[in-house]
Amino acid sequence: MVDQKGVLKYEYYEGRKKNLALKYRLARRTKEVLKGIEEYNRHKLDSLLDIGTADARMLEMLNNELSVQNAVGIDFSADLLHTNPNKDLFLVQADAVTLPFKNNSFDVLVAMAVIEHVTDPSQMMRECWRVIRDEGICILSTPDPFFEHIATKIGHLKEDQHNETFSLSNLKSLVERAGFHIVLAEKFMISPIGFPFEDGIERVMRIVGLDFLLLNQLLIGKKSEQ
Repeated sequence: MVDQKGVLKYEYYEGRKKNLALKYRLARRTKEVLKGIEEYNRHKLDSLLDIGTADARMLEMLNNELSVQNAVGIDFSADLLHTNPNKDLFLVQADAVTLPFKNNSFDVLVAMAVIEHVTDPSQMMRECWRVIRDEGICILSTPDPFFEHIATKIGHLKEDQHNETFSLSNLKSLVERAGFHIVLAEKFMISPIGFPFEDGIERVMRIVGLDFLLLNQLLIGKKSEQ
């Protein structure tokens, strides 16, 4: 069950229209998902599930780029789901730890900045494994715990917004225990509001070992046949 303190409200939808940080994070996370799909999805993309889709803006942007036959989003907040009238999307009010889909239903699963909100991350990952097809990929992101703590202290994030935070190594262990093979695990995002030439700067930071200064963490797991 999702803890109510981690459920986003209608105000999040309004904030994405004018708040620079929220707009940037949406665009940057979407960009990382598209890069991950291009690099690691090895078959025709017919179905995509966005867990914690909120107002489904990311799902909409992904579908515009990829023309997915079955673009599905779930969120605990009916208020947020109702803000998106796009008839090309199938939006469902549901819990991330009890996905209302059959086994092996999706080619790609996306859960960006979601796992820190749920009360049972292990169960969420088991559900992800269950509903994704063999050779499908699961793309996750979560904030770095240290920088999240700082952001909370300075008022950039609300207090007690998240249930649990994860280091990249802990996130890898969680995903591997669910049965996924890790194909990418790295940090990204040099600034919460964007930065000129950020992709190139972040690549250099990874090469020279300064990636610990990056604010977010990205992981892609593949479901390989048993």
